[in-house]
Amino acid sequence: MKIKDIGGEFALIDRLSRIAAVGHPDLVQGIGDDAAVIRTAPSPAPYLLVTTDILVEDRHFKRQWARPEQIGMKSVECNVSDIAAMGGKPTWMFISLVLSDEADLSWSENLYEGIAHACRRHHVFLAGGDTTRGEKIVINISLLGEVAEDRLCLRSQARVGDRLMVTGTLGASAAALSLLQARIQPSQYLLDKHLTPSCRLSEAQIIAPLAHAMIDISDGLGSEVYHLCQCSGVSARLEGSTIPLHADVTAAASLLGVAALDFALSGGEDFELLFSIAPEKIDALKKTGVPFNDVGEIIAGPGTPGINTADGRCIILPGGYDHFT
Repeated sequence: MKIKDIGGEFALIDRLSRIAAVGHPDLVQGIGDDAAVIRTAPSPAPYLLVTTDILVEDRHFKRQWARPEQIGMKSVECNVSDIAAMGGKPTWMFISLVLSDEADLSWSENLYEGIAHACRRHHVFLAGGDTTRGEKIVINISLLGEVAEDRLCLRSQARVGDRLMVTGTLGASAAALSLLQARIQPSQYLLDKHLTPSCRLSEAQIIAPLAHAMIDISDGLGSEVYHLCQCSGVSARLEGSTIPLHADVTAAASLLGVAALDFALSGGEDFELLFSIAPEKIDALKKTGVPFNDVGEIIAGPGTPGINTADGRCIILPGGYDHFT
């Protein structure tokens, strides 16, 4: 039986976690969120956050499209984004690196220049790691962080009646990738969003005290809404017309003959934030100056999340990116 036969990546994670997971009184949140949450000392000491992410050559990046500095920066940003989604701040980083014979010394040093640049931006300290040789380049980062108990945001905290919000615009990275695959040069905006994305760490610090649940948008908005609803035991209804799309994403969709909204719902690597917030806290959120867009609401469930279309229909919300399907 193939992994795709059981439902893909997230079904696999669920099965493996049930086999290997062992309970511990200091494990506040284990497998199933953007980062693990560990109690390191009696309150009010902050919780320890732990996340890990893998970037594989030709799966997550291509050297013919991206410079090594860009690959290095992106590898850090996608990990910091997970810590941000928990309401936390990143601290220590560990890197395990697999290098192919084609990755010479200059390429490797430039990769680490990009890593160092992103670490300085987010005040992250590289504390160790490992290297070996393989057929393809693999960058595996483990990142630690910390969060105060009263600022912790979990996927499981969404409540019926909450509004669903996203920071920034969506779909740009997926649109750029589709254009590159079609041998069409993306606009500079799309290219930057794909090759050198920036996560929403500073915005997350402001949002966390006001939000109930939060998750980073790395596998498409549709996928993240499903995760949030499943973990919280609720459902959701999105408004397709309010999902923010940059004009370049719309233009790319027109050029490729596809629906622009699909880039946002089923694409990936936007590294924006999706969060749920009580309606009475929206005014306080507006006063912070953090950019956000209201894209829907949390409704009673559990059930399959839906999305209202421009022609007045409500359809099942499409899922996002899955590594195994």
